[in-house]
Amino acid sequence: MPIQLSPTRIKGSKYLLIPKDLAQLLEIDDGSVLNLTIEDTDKGQRLVYSIRQKTSNAVGD
Repeated sequence: MPIQLSPTRIKGSKYLLIPKDLAQLLEIDDGSVLNLTIEDTDKGQRLVYSIRQKTSNAVGD
């Protein structure tokens, strides 16, 4: 079941905010990295996000 999100404008840029409940369900936190892929479909473009945890860098952290 899709959810509908409206872009939020901040200083001329547009952002899609992740609702808190969804972020908790998907375990998205400050250490998460989201990669965005844009796919063309016959109905338009589809934004596909993949989520991974940020890896700690032993040097410099």
